[in-house]
Amino acid sequence: MALRDIIGHEGVINILRGYIRKDRLPHALLFAGDEGIGKRLTAINLAKTLNCMRVAHQGIDCCDECASCRKIEMLRHPDVFLIRPEGPGGEIKISPIRELQESLSYKPFEGRWKVAIIDDAEALNPSSANAFLATLEEPPDRTVIILITPRPDMLLETIRSRCQRLNFSPLPLNSLLGLLSERLKGLDQERLRLLCELSGGRFGQAMDEDLLGQRDRMFDMFLEVLDAPSKDLWRDKKDMEAWFDWCELWLRDMAVLQATGDKALLINRDRVAEMERLCRGLVLKDILMLARILYNIKRLLRFNLNRPITLYYINLLFRRMKEGSFVTGGMDVRGH
Repeated sequence: MALRDIIGHEGVINILRGYIRKDRLPHALLFAGDEGIGKRLTAINLAKTLNCMRVAHQGIDCCDECASCRKIEMLRHPDVFLIRPEGPGGEIKISPIRELQESLSYKPFEGRWKVAIIDDAEALNPSSANAFLATLEEPPDRTVIILITPRPDMLLETIRSRCQRLNFSPLPLNSLLGLLSERLKGLDQERLRLLCELSGGRFGQAMDEDLLGQRDRMFDMFLEVLDAPSKDLWRDKKDMEAWFDWCELWLRDMAVLQATGDKALLINRDRVAEMERLCRGLVLKDILMLARILYNIKRLLRFNLNRPITLYYINLLFRRMKEGSFVTGGMDVRGH
């Protein structure tokens, strides 16, 4: 794959090509946008373009065939580095940042550029973020640093201000539907439309073979929370974050169904029976209030909330929603 093959981000690709053509590539780029939207794919193919052996220095795309392109595709190129969160806490710790800084201090071994890609950059902990800031302040020559994140607001302002930000937007529904129709020829239009809506316009997510399986697993967990779960449902922090993301979608459908009664407006139309059962006896304002509280909790997940305590509190909120009020014991949890 090359830059020309990336779907739905022509604006971003044209900006990158303009940088290369004018030989004015920023030393640090910030790729911001939803998960599964194509940020990392673009970063990898930018690295290939900068180091491709078959194009001139002013070339604006890679050949995707030479030894350099193949090595970068497999993440085995000595001048291209990819750092991701590791460990149970899902953090980027200081040790890989120190190793990266040392590697970037040398001139490129094989290519023209050194490229450092920091995936899920919001996972930089305070120590690694401050250490990384030094690299951004005095970047080595012939080096490009690409930070990838769905939550740019979680990065230090001092880091964001030193990067050229490029925003990746979801594809319009009809555009994504057309692409999926070409790629997934065995599926009917109703199933393709469901994949488009569940993915939120993210091509990478829509092409995930297990997207419906993920949705169903998380929905079953959603139902279990309603019935007072006896165990910690979430395997890890990433699982916890995914559950909150899916919750937004289900509560959206519940609110739409409660407000309009129109099943055609639902995203999860294939699970309308469960949605109707969930909405029975509920008040619209309480559904909306629960959605707002869960959204605020999701923003706090970066602080590594205790999973059992968070689950207990959420189950309490769900019970209050079913009872028809978020006011308890003189305290209105809507403001806390």
